[in-house]
Amino acid sequence: MTQSAGGEEGREGLFSALKNLVATLLAIGKTRAELLVTELEEEKFRLMSLWAKAIGAAFLLALGVVMLVCCIALAFWEQRVIVFGIFAALFVGGGLVLASSLKRQASQPSKMFKASLSELEADMAQLRRSRNKPE
Repeated sequence: MTQSAGGEEGREGLFSALKNLVATLLAIGKTRAELLVTELEEEKFRLMSLWAKAIGAAFLLALGVVMLVCCIALAFWEQRVIVFGIFAALFVGGGLVLASSLKRQASQPSKMFKASLSELEADMAQLRRSRNKPE
């Protein structure tokens, strides 16, 4: 009779340990998911801010450059074709430089989710250590 009672206690202990393990794994998963969501929100706000500033700066700079070219063309009215040709060449050259810079930047890997991936790697290393630990 003592053995059957001990066996039932052993099963209850095993089920309790399994419940604790599942609860711990769910808590770890929840924490990692929250970290991913937080990183996504931060990245979204950063990108929105960057785009807004870039669009505003590009518009104002383009307007300023057009006004500058018009002023220079008016100052050198007799050579206006040469003035417009030189500025057209400068604009095309600047556009090509920006396009190559954009291509180079787009080919670099993203650093998004770097913190989450490092945390997941740490979790995996800890699980491997606990699995390989002698009992």
